[in-house]
Parts: sequence; structure tokens; C-alpha cells
Amino acid sequence: MAPYAELHCHTNFSFLDGASPPDELTQRAVELGLSGLAVTDHGGLYGVVRFATAAQEAGLRPVLGIEIELMDAAAPDPAGVVVPPRRPRRHAPAGGAPLPGDGLPARPRPDRARLPGHRDAVKEDLRGIGEGQRGPHLVLLARNATGYRSLCRLVSRANLAGTKSMPRFRQELLAEHADGLVALSGCREGEIARRLRVGDREGARAVAGRYGRLFGGGVDGSRTRGATTCGDGPATAGFFLELQHHLLPDDDWLVAETALLAEEMGLPVVVTNDVHYAHPEGRELHDVLTAIRHGRSLDELRDLRRPDGESYLKSADELMAMAGGTPPGGVTLGFAGADARTTSSWAEGIGNAGELAASCSVDLGFERYRFPGFPVPKSHTPFSYLEELCHEGARRRYHPISSPVVRQLAHELDVIERTGLAEFFLICWDIMRFARSQGIPAQGRGSAANSIVAYVLGITRVDPIRHHLLFERFINEGRTSYPDIDIDFSSERREEVIQYVYERYGSEHTGMVCNLVTYRARSAVREVGYALGFPRPLVDRVAKALETYDSVMVRRDLEAEGGFGQFFADTVEREAAGEGAGAGQAGGGPESLAERSSREAGLRGAGSRGAGSRGATVAGLAGIAASAAPVAPAGVAASAEAAEDPRVKEVFAALALIEADHIQLDEDKLAKLES
Repeated sequence: MAPYAELHCHTNFSFLDGASPPDELTQRAVELGLSGLAVTDHGGLYGVVRFATAAQEAGLRPVLGIEIELMDAAAPDPAGVVVPPRRPRRHAPAGGAPLPGDGLPARPRPDRARLPGHRDAVKEDLRGIGEGQRGPHLVLLARNATGYRSLCRLVSRANLAGTKSMPRFRQELLAEHADGLVALSGCREGEIARRLRVGDREGARAVAGRYGRLFGGGVDGSRTRGATTCGDGPATAGFFLELQHHLLPDDDWLVAETALLAEEMGLPVVVTNDVHYAHPEGRELHDVLTAIRHGRSLDELRDLRRPDGESYLKSADELMAMAGGTPPGGVTLGFAGADARTTSSWAEGIGNAGELAASCSVDLGFERYRFPGFPVPKSHTPFSYLEELCHEGARRRYHPISSPVVRQLAHELDVIERTGLAEFFLICWDIMRFARSQGIPAQGRGSAANSIVAYVLGITRVDPIRHHLLFERFINEGRTSYPDIDIDFSSERREEVIQYVYERYGSEHTGMVCNLVTYRARSAVREVGYALGFPRPLVDRVAKALETYDSVMVRRDLEAEGGFGQFFADTVEREAAGEGAGAGQAGGGPESLAERSSREAGLRGAGSRGAGSRGATVAGLAGIAASAAPVAPAGVAASAEAAEDPRVKEVFAALALIEADHIQLDEDKLAKLES
């Protein structure tokens, strides 16, 4: 039996849901002795390149996949159990008519050419909508290069059919792009699990049969586990029923029912843990991310947060303990003591996970570039045509053509021929030729300016011979990465260039670059502070105190002597001292001078000990919102032994800052904080 591999895992590229980056997950998987790890982020393949690179460096087998949310059911769903009614979307009025205003003129919208597949922006507000109120989940894994191409096409078509950050996956689209894919039935929000939980066993059978036929390994309902018909083995089967146990009240029943269904249908099972963070302590950060995603504080999340703290990477031994082991504390876990059939299915699923991961192999081909073909005149090859264009350009650029020009041009052309980059230069030349013919300002920049070929083709405007520039900074045969040429176009007319590229080379060979936007330091501090429930004036003050805009440098600023953390201690001491002086001049009051001095000393002590600590928690959580490092929980221990617990000090510091800033709180909330 192959060692266990986790096949259902979310990285922080499941935006505001996954709490650990790919490198942390791969490192943890190696520590646990896993043979492989699958990344199945929500609705996108944004993190697969970074994950595959990290896994290869760690010696871990990477499995590439996604978890999709389907818009329709695989079997009739008249009761709306699988696909609940959706909340109405927010969109502009039909026909583009402006909303009625107070006599204000409508904003003019010029007619412009649009990219292929363009759709009007529609914002679908999913804040406050839990997973149970959305479509069913399905996990798809790429078994080979064909499967990865199917994933790419599936995701692209779904995004073109959907709205911003909300792709539309439908059963019809899924059926068109199922080649090379392996499907897992998904978590408790998958269609089969949803039907089982409401007692629709026949519907669950129908869905399992449909997916079994769609992804391979025909289902006839009469075979038993262990049969050797086509597609039954983990290495060849195309559809698996997923078994998960997160210590929820009905998990033992759901595992048993799913295992029984798999036996009846002759389908293999696989055990996964629906991982959302690498370590157990990542639960706190995951809750904060969930609060940010829904625009709420932790106190307001209620059932929107995950109901368990078990969604972290586990070893095979930890998962086996769920079925028949007892941890050192002596408390029985999971469904230990269940019937032998369920226990056997669980053990089989752990073994199947490793075998399935071993059968999946996708080479992303980082070192292979496939440029779209460039049409050249008859009797020419791409290189001969490029050579002809270069000599014509040299005669225009140089008067006369000197020996250094001839030597350098011959040298660069020789390198370009050996590296197979002739079509790359022809495409760049063609785009610049179009821009010049249309009067669109354009200019190449960067290391391409070191090339005489780029200069004579009119891509750049810097003479590398005159300025003694080194070509090897641009193209070096010893480098494994391919060169790139950055070309700037006038922002007013860049859309014309984009449309030309689409028309010239086809939409199937052209794509726009996707930018990954992350929180800057101050924005991250604000979002985390609001999620933790701090008053907005206090959070704004914390954010403005940061000396860096880089989130990853927040921890450095906190630890620096006299830095961000010290800011809180100094401020609390200064303001508390000012209040004490004012009280002394006023001659006391209902509070005695001794009592006042004692209270101020306590505030100063709490500020110096804990203000930086709470700041560390707020800004530390914010600083790792992108990297997802473990953080301390926000709860406060109540025992006397926890007096030195940093979490207790954090609350004391927060109280001190609240009083120093004169932030008004109602008595109930203040009493709750003090307790």
C-alpha cells in the first residue's frame, strides 16, 4: 500500500479561505511523511505553479486540481436540496438606462471595442451566505497533461460565463471537459453528501452513477468492492467517493452511509481531510479570514465559520486513529467502534489516496515555450525572414554599416537561431509595425535594449553598439529562462493593439496577464483589526503608526527596539501620566489620590507589558494574512496561573488604550472586557 497522500487541500490562493501558503503546506506534508499532496483551490488554478515548484523542491509528489461549485444538480432536484435558491444579484437596470437621480446628467459611456468574451461587470454579493446556501462542491484532479488542459479550459469557460470572482460551472460544461480528469465526490457540501444527509438515497445513487460513467469506470450497481473490472482500481478509476471526518455530530453516520453507497455501486473510496491550514493552530487565522470575507467581526460570524478545528494536514496514523485508535488522553475519536465494514472502508480509502496520487503526473513544462506560428512569405523560414528584416533594418539605422555592427548582428542572429526564438522576435516586430502604422506611440524597454536585433527591427530605440551594451544580459544560452520584451503603448490607444493581437493570432493563442493583488500592511492591519472587533478609531491609529507598506515587514517593525510595539507603551504611559497630573491639580474627587496612583500604575504596567503584545497580534495577523503563519488565539484565559499569558496582557493593553483614547464603550461591553 502506497503511503498516504492528502488529495483535498486549499492554499491561500483560495482567497480569504485557505490560511496557509503552498510552501508551508508542502513543508508540513514532508514532516508528516506524506507521499503526495493535491492543491484543490476554489474555482481557479492560481496557485498551482507556485505549489508545483515548492513540492518538487521538497521531494513531494504534486497533484494539481480544483474544487468547483456547480450551478446545477447532476440529478433532478425538485426540492431544492442540492442547489438552494440564490439571492438576487446586484446589477445595472436593463438596457443600460441610468438610475433616477435628482436631475443629475447621466455619465456618457463611449462605445469601445471589447475583448473576445467580454461581459458587463456584475457584482454578486456573497457576504453572509454560507457554503450550505450555495451550489454543491466537486473536486477535480488532473491525472495527466490532458487532464490539466481540461482543467484550464473548464476554468476559462466558467469564468467567461460568470461574473467577477464567481465562475459559472455547469453540468453541461463539465461533461465537455472531462478528459484526463479524476473526480472526488467532495466534502459534506458535495451533492452526494447533501442528498444522503436529507435521506435522498436514490438521488445519491443517481449522482454517483452519472459521475461514474462520465469520468470512467462504468457503474452497473451490481459489482462489489474489490472487483477487477475496468476502472475499479485507484490507478485507473475516474470517480471516487470521498470520506471525511471532522468530529462533527453526524460525521460518523455520514462516513458509514457513504461507504455503504460505494459498496453498493462498486465505486472506490478515498479518505481526505478538506485541509484549509497546515497546523492545528491555523484555525484562528482561518476564522479571521472568514470574517474579512464576509465583512463581519468574529462575534458576528455565527454559522459562517467552519464548525470544526480539524481541517489541518494530518498523517496516515492520525487518520487511522479516527477509525480504531485512542489518543493518549484516552478519549475515543471519530467513529472508533463502528462496524467492521465502515472501518475497512476507511482503511482502504487511506491506501487508495496514496495510490491515486502516485498515478497522477503532470509536467507543467516550465522550460518549454510554445509560440504561436508566425506566417512568413513563401520560400522563407521564420529565421531566414527574420535575418532579411534585420539586414534591411541595419541599412536604415547605420550609415555606413561598420564592422562591429556586422559582427554583433551575426552573433545575435546565430544565438537566436540556436535557441529557436525567431518567431518570438517576428511577433514583437509585427506588433510594433502595427503600432507605427496606426500612429500609436510605442517603445520597447528593459534588457531588450541590449540587443542590436531589437534595435534594427524598430522594437527599441537605443543603439547597443554606440552605448557598448552587453547582449548576454538579454539572451544567454546558459540561462534556462526565456527572455521577455516589455513594450509600452499609449494608454489611450492600447486597446487597439490588444484587439489587433487577438485578431492576428486568434483568441486561442492570446491571453491577458492575471495580477495577484495582496493586502498592503496598513490595509491588512485595518481588515484584521475590524475582524477582531476593535473600535475603528483604535484600528486606524494602529494602521497609521506603521512605518512600512510591506506586509511581510510588519513583524520586523514590531520586534525592532523603539519601533511599532514601543509606540503603544510610550503612548499609554504618557497619556496615563497626563491624566494623573491633571487629577492631582484638580485636588482629587470621588477617587482617592492613592487609588488613582495605584490604578495608573496598573495601567502603565499593562501598557508596557501588553500594549505591544496586542499590537503584535493585530499587526502580526495582518502581516501574515498573505503568508498565513500561525498566530495566537484571541481568547483570554481566566485562571490565575495565566497572569503572564500574553493574551491576558493583550486585553489589558487594549483596555488601557481605550481609556487613554477616551473611546466610549457601553457598560456591558466594558464589563465583559474587564472580566
